[in-house]
Amino acid sequence: MSNIPADATHWDSGDWIDWHRKAAAPVREVAPCAAASADPRARLHTLHTRMLQCARSYFEMTGLHLPIYDGIARIEAALAFDLPTTDPVLGEGDLDAAQIIALPPYAGHEIVTVDLSQPFCCVIAVRIKPDFTSDARMMPRKRLPDQTEGSVEISWRDMPKAR
Repeated sequence: MSNIPADATHWDSGDWIDWHRKAAAPVREVAPCAAASADPRARLHTLHTRMLQCARSYFEMTGLHLPIYDGIARIEAALAFDLPTTDPVLGEGDLDAAQIIALPPYAGHEIVTVDLSQPFCCVIAVRIKPDFTSDARMMPRKRLPDQTEGSVEISWRDMPKAR
């Protein structure tokens, strides 16, 4: 029983022992917005913040990365460029869709590789920095080479900044 924390309440039913902590969870530096909102943009912003916090917490706890950076990139792109939020798989099957590319915090580079064989109107690159903040940049398709095969590499700094 010495492994039960001092701040725990426990019950013994004869067959098993269950315990629950009485102490509150530590306060984080940035608390997520907990206010309920009917505004989809506000809810999307809250989701974005929580996903970044989860990715950061998991990395700090384990030293490993969660496979959620593509989802974070989609949400950041929707917020940064006012894309529609009604389609959960933004861009799939749409000829005018944006090609959204995530640069995760472990990438170690700022090179965006664009697949030119896919139909798209623009490239949105989302950089998730090692401090788990994110920003997005967009480049129209017409500024890329006029070819339909292969890929092209673009430096993050060469992409136009968001508003």
